[in-house]
Amino acid sequence: MKPALVALAVVALAAAGCGGSSSSSSTATVEGPLVEGPDPARGVWLFRPAGPPKRIVIFFHGQGGAEETTPANHRAWIDHLVAGGAAVIYPRYEQNYATSVLDAAVAGVRTATDRLDQADEPVLALGYSRGGPLAVEYAAVAPREHVLVPNAVQSVNPVPWGEWSHVVDLSPLPHDTTVSIIVSDRDEGATPGMTGLLDRLRKARFPAARIQLHAARSHGSFVADHLAPLADSSAAQAAYWTPTDRLLGRLEPSS
Repeated sequence: MKPALVALAVVALAAAGCGGSSSSSSTATVEGPLVEGPDPARGVWLFRPAGPPKRIVIFFHGQGGAEETTPANHRAWIDHLVAGGAAVIYPRYEQNYATSVLDAAVAGVRTATDRLDQADEPVLALGYSRGGPLAVEYAAVAPREHVLVPNAVQSVNPVPWGEWSHVVDLSPLPHDTTVSIIVSDRDEGATPGMTGLLDRLRKARFPAARIQLHAARSHGSFVADHLAPLADSSAAQAAYWTPTDRLLGRLEPSS
């Protein structure tokens, strides 16, 4: 992981041709943080692949302090998604810790979408830790907020709630959405988090047939704990990146 690269690369890459244009580039680019209005928490990073995007991934980070609100901890996974042809939207949604985050996340996605020449590319909401349920909550409010509506959600090592100022009603979550949950076998909080999230989906009458459950299992020197999705080892990639790639690959463009 190279956290310092993010801040150093943003200006150079934006100057190289990102700069607000919706046209595709022959090289992968990144802009950010892009902020509309006075609140920095509404900022967002936008990663574009070389050429037109085949998919769009909205990446919701976890609760881990100021560094986690930047793409630094997840840069390897983001770069992998971009190399596969996805545009990645990374909403900041908070600067350090905040209870109310969903509105800021929606604002960040809207800002990034305005800079994309988005047509009918499939959308995946990918969330880690606090971002796991936040991705589901975002998918539930996206239709009424007129922002990108995910075709699928991948929730990794989730806690029960993303938005903490109030309980987000999940009943508007479209019933054709695929909700996939990955739980690490050495993450003591992930199973209760998954159980809480599943209970919320059940109370919202979301169809159980649209829910997929996966286990990330420890083996050899690989420990599948809460922080394991931040790694980029071959074992971590197999546990978290590969199932996400498969889910992305099954998504079809909107009609």
